[in-house]
Parts: sequence; C-alpha cells; structure tokens
Amino acid sequence: MEEKKKIVKVCFFGDFSIKSERGMLDEQTIHSRKILKLLSYFVMNRERMISGEELGEFLWGNGGSANPLGALKNLVYRLRMTLRELGTEEYIVSSAGAYGWNPNIPVSCDMEEFGQAAEKIRSIPEELVEERITAYEEALFIYRKPLTAVLSADSFFSVRFTFYHSFFMKLTGELCVLYDQTGDYKKIHQICAYGITCDEVNEDMHYWLIRSWIKMGDMENALKQYEVASQILHSRLGIRRSRRIQALYEEILKMDHNLEKATLEDVCSNIKEPELSGVFLCEYTVFREIYRLETRRASRGKIPEYLLLLTLEFHELEQVMEAARFLYHKKKAMEKLKTILMDQLRMGDVVARYSDEQYIVMLPWCTLEGVYKVINRIRGSYMKEINCVRVEIRAEMREVTADYDLPVRIQRKAGWENDSV
Repeated sequence: MEEKKKIVKVCFFGDFSIKSERGMLDEQTIHSRKILKLLSYFVMNRERMISGEELGEFLWGNGGSANPLGALKNLVYRLRMTLRELGTEEYIVSSAGAYGWNPNIPVSCDMEEFGQAAEKIRSIPEELVEERITAYEEALFIYRKPLTAVLSADSFFSVRFTFYHSFFMKLTGELCVLYDQTGDYKKIHQICAYGITCDEVNEDMHYWLIRSWIKMGDMENALKQYEVASQILHSRLGIRRSRRIQALYEEILKMDHNLEKATLEDVCSNIKEPELSGVFLCEYTVFREIYRLETRRASRGKIPEYLLLLTLEFHELEQVMEAARFLYHKKKAMEKLKTILMDQLRMGDVVARYSDEQYIVMLPWCTLEGVYKVINRIRGSYMKEINCVRVEIRAEMREVTADYDLPVRIQRKAGWENDSV
C-alpha cells in the first residue's frame, strides 16, 4: 500500500516558516542567510531544475565567490542537513549539475494560495455581491505583511513581496467599496485598521476609515482619524492631503453638531475649548475660513491685522546631502519652527502649516512695526535653536484686507522690499 504523503507548508507572509508533519523550520532555526535564500528560491521555482550557474548568480552575483560551483555544492549539502528537521525525505534533488525541489513532495505556499484566491474573485459576476464579499474576505485572510528581514533585503524576493503587498491593498480597497454598498461600516473599520498596520501611508485605508465614521454619524472619531491621516501622510510622504480626503474633512465640518434641538447652553458646551492656550494652531482649511472672516471684519474698521508667510530656505543643502538625510533634516527644521511659533506668538494669533517648508500666520491687533518685531524675534530664536547658517527664514507679509492689490512685503537678509502680488 502506497504511503500517503503529507504536504509541506511554506509561509512567506508574516514570519517565514516551512512545516511538515514531523517538524518545522523558521528564520531563527535556519541560522544561515544563504541557506534561507537558497531554500526559498527552490520553493518558488520548484516546477523546474535549476542550473548551478543560475544558482551561483543568484547567491553570489558576478565575482562573489572564487569557486561558485564548489561553494554551491557545500551550501546544498548544508541545506539538506538542515531539512532533516522536517523528516528523512530527500527534499532537494540533483541531476547533471542542476538542483531543484523534489517533485514528489507536494508544497502548499501561502503566496500562491493568495494569488489563486484573488483569481477566484474575478470569476464571480459583479451582481453576486455577497459571494464576491466572501471571496474577497477569504483572499485577504491569507495575507500578512512579510516580516523576514533576510528575504525582504534581497531584490528577487522583495519585488515579489511588493507585488503581493500592492495586490493586497488593491483588494482591500475594492472590498471597502462593497462594504460601503451594503452599509457594513464595522467591517470597513476592521479591514482598514489591519490595512494601516500593513501600510500606514496608504491613503485609501485612511479615506475609507474616515468615511465609515462619517456614515455612522460619529464625527468626533471621523475628525480624529482625519487628523491622524493628515499627520502621517505629511510627515512620511511630505504631502498635505488629497482632494477626496479634504472633501471628507469639509463634510465633517458641516455635520459636526447634534441634529436634535438644542439650547444655547448645549451649543456653548459643545463649541467651547477645554483649555485655553496661546496660539491657535489649526488645519489650513480652518485657517482659510478664519481669514475670510477677518477680511470682512477688517472692512468694517481700522483694526490692524497682518498675514505672514514663513518659508524655510535651505540654500543648496538638498544638493549636498543624501535625499533621506535631507528629508530628515527638513522635518526637524520644521518641527523646531513650529515649537518656536507656539512659544513666541500671542494668545489669539493663528497658525497653520501651509506646505512642506512653510507656515502661515495671522497676527490680529498688530501694527506694522509690531510685525517686524515678531519676525525678528522668531528669526533670532530660530537661528539660536537650529544653529545652521545654511537654513534661513524668508518672511512675506501683507495686511489682512479684501484689497488684493496691496503689495506684499518680503524680508531677506538685506531687509524689507515691496513685491507686487
């Protein structure tokens, strides 16, 4: 009677592991980086025998070993010894200088299962929404973000991991559309929360999470998630926000109130600030609305008020620094500027981040001479803090008014000058 063969299970998602009915190996127990890479290469190419030249090129590249074929034989021997942890079967076979996975030992690979499950989705008609949802859920359940440092650092594997990661995020977004159609917003929370753990800068995940809170009528959590998304996308990618996320924010602002009849006391309780602080720091969208209000106020009287745009100028640092180091340097420089603005400005002054290198400030009840003093104070404090002659603050200012023909004053090293708008 033929002995029933058990399938070897290989997991590339999450922590790497290879399991049989008799044992298990993972990245820690394999120890050798080369053995782990060779084993994984055999599994991914198990439908064919692989020449020694191809394996040598994969493992060492050109000139990586003085005797690649001899080194390969030794490495294959060590791999076979390592695989004895799974049983006595001959997992790696050889023929005429080529090597490969034993075709008589079946393998179940999670990456392939994920791809097959995703293909199943495409075969289900679009009108069968519930069946499609089930198929999406089954496919997404298989995926986990690869955590193996050894394989992720290798271009052969990282390309494949990136492909499946992008595929997973795409399927997650498509499933959110279906959940949105059926009104299952709690499910959107679940898959988006997991999606963000896999890729926190994926804008789709933040969009659907914010949207689901809005659909459930929870504007407080919608606003919190919007602020989280804005901070992550700006700090990690240097982008402000997309139009569709901005549209969600504007929807929150319109709906963030109790729809039941309220007393004035209820309204005041809802809108009051828990604790008054000095500078009012807000999103640019809020700043814009405050500015529009102030232009109307300014048209009614001679209240001095100025708009100030502060831009960090890095004077060729980007050319002399590595890209990653420059981005880190710029991020820290902006954080220091924010801290100084919060310390130096008065209660009632309004501040918002305008771009990756700019803050915009509104100074109410402030004369032109007072604005000069504010800028000099900010610049002096900043230069002491940053201690870098290649980073400077460029200041532009204009009176808050509906008259947009007024000149913009720009301050450089030489002093102030007027530039027409």
